[in-house]
Amino acid sequence: MMDNSLRQTSISWTPFRWPKEGKSKVHCKKVVHPNSRKASKLARQAYRDEKLQRKKTERNYLLQIKVGEKIRWFFENVEEEKTQYSCSEVCNLIERYLHRFDQELEQINEQNSIKGRQGRVHASREDALNTIIERERELYNTCGIELPDLTSAKTLAQFKDWNCDVAGLKLMKMRKFNSSIADKKQETTNITTDVDDETDTKEAIKD
Repeated sequence: MMDNSLRQTSISWTPFRWPKEGKSKVHCKKVVHPNSRKASKLARQAYRDEKLQRKKTERNYLLQIKVGEKIRWFFENVEEEKTQYSCSEVCNLIERYLHRFDQELEQINEQNSIKGRQGRVHASREDALNTIIERERELYNTCGIELPDLTSAKTLAQFKDWNCDVAGLKLMKMRKFNSSIADKKQETTNITTDVDDETDTKEAIKD
């Protein structure tokens, strides 16, 4: 009886097993051989990207200089007492800007007109100025020259306080002015003048 009871109350035993450690996968980056075709391709691509970035930086720098010089001229030539410009007044200011090299070109022409002088004096400078004038004139006659909106009193006040930093122009309202604005203004003036003359004539006939 005792043996049977011991058998019934016996506890089954299971051996303990430690959990298996997971194997960590190590991803090794494949090393490119320096003399392989892939290495040459990567080197060419890196050189190309660097060259494009350098050209972009130089182009942006030259553009900033060009824009800064143009805007600086208008900054130095706006009238201090004015609080706002009309469109026709801005166009007159642009015409002055387009003729800013007249005195220098006149001096070069005077030197070239001296008798006995062989060749042109400052030929490269003269050609460069004429090219600039031609391009700016074409720009003014087509899509327009971009400036701070001098017809806005707020923008003009900001422009007068400008510190000549190109980045500061982003805070101002910009506007493109072209020659068609001046032409339309002239047509409007002529029509108004004709109407006034016709009115005066009718009044004189009545009298």
